[in-house]
Amino acid sequence: MNRIVSGLLAAGALGALVTAQAAQAQATAATEEEGGYRSDEIIVTATKRETSLQDTPLAISAIGGAAMEERGIDDVANLQSYVPNLRVGQEQDGVKITLRGIGIQGTSSITDNGVAFYQDNFYVSRPAGGSAVFYDVNRVEVLRGPQGTLYGRNATGGVINVISNEPSTRGFSGEAGASYGSRNLWEVRGWVNAPLGDVAAVRISAVYTEEDGYLKNLGGRDLYGTDGDLTVRGQIKVGDVDSVELLLYGLYSKLKGTGTANQFLLRNIGGPPPVQALLRTLPPLTSDPLVTDIDAPAYLTVETKLAFARLRKDFGGVEAYLQVGRMWQDSYNQQDFDGSPVDVSIFNKDQNNKSTSVEARLSSTGDGPFRWIVGGYYFDEETYILRRVRLKGRTPGGIISLPDFLLDEYGNSSAIAGFASVTYALTDAFRLTGGIRYTEDKKDGRKITRGNFGQPFPPDLPNAMFPADVKFDKVTWKAGLEYDVASDVLAYASVSNGYKAGGFNLSSDGRPYDPETITAYEFGVKSDLFDRTARINVDAFYYDYTNLQLTTLGVAADGVTPGQFTTNAAASTIWGIEVDTRWELSPRFRFTAGYSYIDAVVDEYVNRDPLAGPGPALDLSGNRLPFVSKHTVNLGINYEVSIGSGTLTLAANSNFHSDFFLREFNNYAIDRVPANTKTDLTVTYRFSDPGLRLTAYATNLENNVERNNIYLTPGFIGVSPTTAYGKPRTIGVRVDYSF
Repeated sequence: MNRIVSGLLAAGALGALVTAQAAQAQATAATEEEGGYRSDEIIVTATKRETSLQDTPLAISAIGGAAMEERGIDDVANLQSYVPNLRVGQEQDGVKITLRGIGIQGTSSITDNGVAFYQDNFYVSRPAGGSAVFYDVNRVEVLRGPQGTLYGRNATGGVINVISNEPSTRGFSGEAGASYGSRNLWEVRGWVNAPLGDVAAVRISAVYTEEDGYLKNLGGRDLYGTDGDLTVRGQIKVGDVDSVELLLYGLYSKLKGTGTANQFLLRNIGGPPPVQALLRTLPPLTSDPLVTDIDAPAYLTVETKLAFARLRKDFGGVEAYLQVGRMWQDSYNQQDFDGSPVDVSIFNKDQNNKSTSVEARLSSTGDGPFRWIVGGYYFDEETYILRRVRLKGRTPGGIISLPDFLLDEYGNSSAIAGFASVTYALTDAFRLTGGIRYTEDKKDGRKITRGNFGQPFPPDLPNAMFPADVKFDKVTWKAGLEYDVASDVLAYASVSNGYKAGGFNLSSDGRPYDPETITAYEFGVKSDLFDRTARINVDAFYYDYTNLQLTTLGVAADGVTPGQFTTNAAASTIWGIEVDTRWELSPRFRFTAGYSYIDAVVDEYVNRDPLAGPGPALDLSGNRLPFVSKHTVNLGINYEVSIGSGTLTLAANSNFHSDFFLREFNNYAIDRVPANTKTDLTVTYRFSDPGLRLTAYATNLENNVERNNIYLTPGFIGVSPTTAYGKPRTIGVRVDYSF
């Protein structure tokens, strides 16, 4: 507790220093003329209304589309070097996203992430949706901390919202571009915006990418590449908000990955005797993280279709908003489960998901002291998962094939919510905010085993013990205050709580788990100083978690049947401080620096490590939560210089993190990821024709690859830790022409 108090006091001291600097800055600015070089600003919609980034009383990172293109940020994994305490891992058919240590999700049809991922304000529930390609994007907003009032569903860790550029009636425009880089990477892309008269416009964008895999496979095709990723988005906007504005949106994406790998950290031999005999013929494990040797063809195909309609209208002081949408997402994954050149085991997972999302709200407009938002939300999804495992063994008579393991899983989830938020300005500088949300969640499902390697089937669901049908409801709230210390300095503080629904272990034994709840305390200062040439933002937070959901992949009580097991940690605590600064040293030279300290531990939790085999459960109290580095440092520079008739821009960003663990068991030999540094460089030349740009880039300049996940193989081949590694160095060039 003393460390917590010390941390918050340090934040307060830094905030006081910023305030003192602000007073000096205001005195200086008062004697100077307006103009000069100023920090650019991004408009965000994190509070469900448009506000500038610096006027938004939240811990939020927003990266504009132009900056994302220049830095090569083309998917959610690339954001890690630019957003404090964001971690992204790869597992089977999708990604695992965490913010400040919260958000890991399992692979069942009813498990939920703690970080809500949105594509143009449409909630994407399944992890495969987090692998969407970023192109023709206006910005990405990352809200750190629980967003239980305005976003609600599964936002205990935060929110990521990818917001595309919308059609505009201001004129015909477009862009075309191409890239070439490491591992035979090539990409073509383009967008076009066309007015349709004075009140309507259409915008179409498309990007196609091919790349050889970065994990070399001695036995066949390289993994973590693509045979062709295609994303096409079309939008039509009619009218304006003063009359009626209608936006029709459609997206199609097909990502044809060359597959993911099971790279073993160590191999424990298990399973039926014939399987054990065949596993003993396997060659030694390779020590190179970027080399594997598998015989089974691997692939990962994710196909997404998203369509929605959005209506907006201003009734004079009140704006109405309605968005209704539907998403279809199918993924097909095949892995060599034994990770070797011997044909022992092949795993298939086919997933089909369809979801419906409806949000309606009314919000005040205008500049009065009283601002409010009231709304409702509905979500429903149906998910089917087929898991198939093929298994071979060795006997004196030769190689035999065991009967397949086949599991059908059907999951249904729905949520309905109502919410309200009000902000009242007591004075021109002091505002109070209150918010409340009621959420009701329902989950049900069934599991049907159609094969178990010739062994007796485990109990299916529902059954007499586990009905596989649950319902939860919760009221969440937020209370906050904002104070304009000076014209360019905002101080804010809040107390809020969040909630993520419970469920049951549908893919394994059916045991239920409780909802997780959080009470969060936040204090921050946002400031633009010295005629807005210096920006210093500070955010301190303290989270008190109850029943934090943690998921372990392992085997059922029979020691053979694979499964996913979500349990609750009775209590856990997360606290920390984030400092983000930006300094414009001249009109052409910008320097950024950020630091984050976070302490995330389990206060009360008892669980058995599947790697330890049969035995008593372990007391994990005091262990660090997965995917949390205590220290993170980010440094960046951006420098522009005129050369010839054009402009050359040099940019560099370096991100350092201290060590972290991939599982709550904190096994130093298996779970620990050492400290690492990743640096990205870009050089862009803008020709005298302002539409032509040529960019050279290098990501992960150090070529430091690190593990981003731990997956435990099931008992039918021996419970062993396998992992996935991030991308090595990538070097490339791109050319773009805007018109």
